[in-house]
Parts: sequence; structure tokens; C-alpha cells
Amino acid sequence: MLYEDVFSKLGAVILTKATVLENHHINRLILNDIEKVKVLIEVEDTTEEIEMPDITSIYDKVKIKSFRNKYIQKVDEVTHIIKAVGSGSYVNINQIQNISKHIIHEFDTLSDVVNYLHLVRPLDDYTYSHSLNVSLMAIVIGKWMGLSEKQVDELAIAGLLHDLGKTKVSDQLLSKPGKLTPEEFDEVKKHTILGYMLMEKVVDISPEVKYAILMHHEKIDGTGYPTGATENQIPLYAKIIAVADIYDAMTSNRTYRERLCPFEVIRDFEMQTYGKLDTKVLSVFLRNIANSYLGDYVELNNGEIAEIVFINMNRVWQPIVRSGNDFIDLSMQSESNKYIKQII
Repeated sequence: MLYEDVFSKLGAVILTKATVLENHHINRLILNDIEKVKVLIEVEDTTEEIEMPDITSIYDKVKIKSFRNKYIQKVDEVTHIIKAVGSGSYVNINQIQNISKHIIHEFDTLSDVVNYLHLVRPLDDYTYSHSLNVSLMAIVIGKWMGLSEKQVDELAIAGLLHDLGKTKVSDQLLSKPGKLTPEEFDEVKKHTILGYMLMEKVVDISPEVKYAILMHHEKIDGTGYPTGATENQIPLYAKIIAVADIYDAMTSNRTYRERLCPFEVIRDFEMQTYGKLDTKVLSVFLRNIANSYLGDYVELNNGEIAEIVFINMNRVWQPIVRSGNDFIDLSMQSESNKYIKQII
């Protein structure tokens, strides 16, 4: 088992102390360029041969490394652009749009984008990696919905700039580890209006993109902000950015909590956000996001390692998984005590 926590070069925890190393853990270390770790070896008085699960990543290690390098480079570009735009510099729309498109074009399928993004997600600067993640997810959702190339290009811009107004909010407030007070939350909520004001007079950006920046926290039941708009008053781009924004926020490490498993987030989407987020966008998203993880290995809450083999469209967060020679339907009452803890 590991003697101490293992960190990536960017400071994110890859594996925690006392983890019993298995093949999938070693794969994760290799993918993060970790050459050596300290381990604690426990010697047991036993003659039994322990059979380790033979788990091989279904993803190309060379491609993951290439994606990680390009991803880090693009986060740097996003950071520079957002800070520059926030300070009043010229907005180069083509440069902004191409950041996300250059990454998307590396992949054969949209599902690959989702999976590779999950593999490299932990970064220490959440604010700017989040903007890139939302842009990528917005592109994917737009394509899943069959939107035109022009609309997808505009979604890429909206995703990158959706939190632009946070450049006008104090870093201390944005990085506060505990719960915000009502007054602090009111201050943070101003980022939607501040971002819109920064883009309002930029002629190269469409009104739809500007409204996505302004309204990506609106809810179709009128409980969102800043205007309290309802379903028909919220533009399509804002509805798509809202889904991408929440999904990435919940599956990312934050100062006040660790990231959630995608299937836990999918469950929350199905159980808690219907009536809050646009039904059409949400339905397309949930159906496709779950299918993106077909073939992935997961760890169940009881420690079992299993492979996702079938998605139940009625309960997409509870797929059928294969553990050894056994098939487990997580949606069945008899198996209700089992759930997916993490994707590995």
C-alpha cells in the first residue's frame, strides 16, 4: 500500500495514502508521469496465491499524455485571454473560438472528449480550467443536439467566457473554502451582469453569446439569477451552458469538497434538477453522457471493480456492470445497496 499521498506535477492528489496498489492505480501513476512512489509492504503468513484483477485501460496512453499536454497549454491560453479581456483588452474572437476547437478535433467521437476530459480533470487553478471544460462540454452537448456548426462555434465562445465577470470579483471570495454568507453570495452572483457588461459593446460577439454569459444561472422555474427569467425567456445557449457549468462544477475538485463521481452527478441531475434545467437539453445530455462511460471500469462502494456494460435509460445512473463473471443490475432492488463510487 502507499506510504503517503501521491501528487501530480500540478499539485492535485492522484492517489491517497494507504491505497492498496492494483493495476488500474499503477496505470494512473504512469499516465501522470510518476516514476516512483513510497510503499508500505505488509508481510502476511500465508501460502495462498492472491489473484489480482487484470485491468487494462481502454484508452490510449500516448493519446492521453498528448491530450494532457495540449489541455494544460490551452488552460494557460484561457487564463491569459480572460484576464486580458477582464482588464479591457481587445477581444480576438477567432482566437477564443479556436482554443476549444483545437482540442475537439483530436478525437474521433464525442464520447472520447468526455472520457479524456475526465482523465485529466484535476488541475489546481479551477477558475480557468473550468471555463475550458464548460466550453468543451457545451460543444459536445450542442453536437449531441444536432445544432449547426455556427451555433456550436458560438457555444464554444460562450463556454469560455461564461464566467468572465468573475475577474471583477475578489479572488479571496472566489476561493473561500467554507460556505458563503448571503452577502458574499450576492456579491459573487454579480459576475453574470459584470461579464455581460464587459462584452456588451463587442461587435464581433453575437447577442446569443452575450445573453448566455448573462443568463447561464437562470432556472426555467424562475428561481435563478440575475433576472429570475422563466423557461421561454431563457435563450438556448444559456440553457446549454447551465448544464455544462453544473456538470463540470460537480465533477471537479473544489476548495470545500472533493469532486463527485459522474454517476453520482447524473443521479442528482435526474432527481433534483428536472423542473430547474431545460428538459430537452437535460434529456439529451443525460442519455449521451451515461453512454460515454460504456466500457469503463468503475469501483463500487463495496470495493468491487466492475465494467459498465449496459445503460438503463430509465435510471441512467444505475447501469448494468460486470464484475468477473457476474452481471450486476444496479437498478434492481436486491442490488440497491451497491452503487458506483468512482470511475477508474
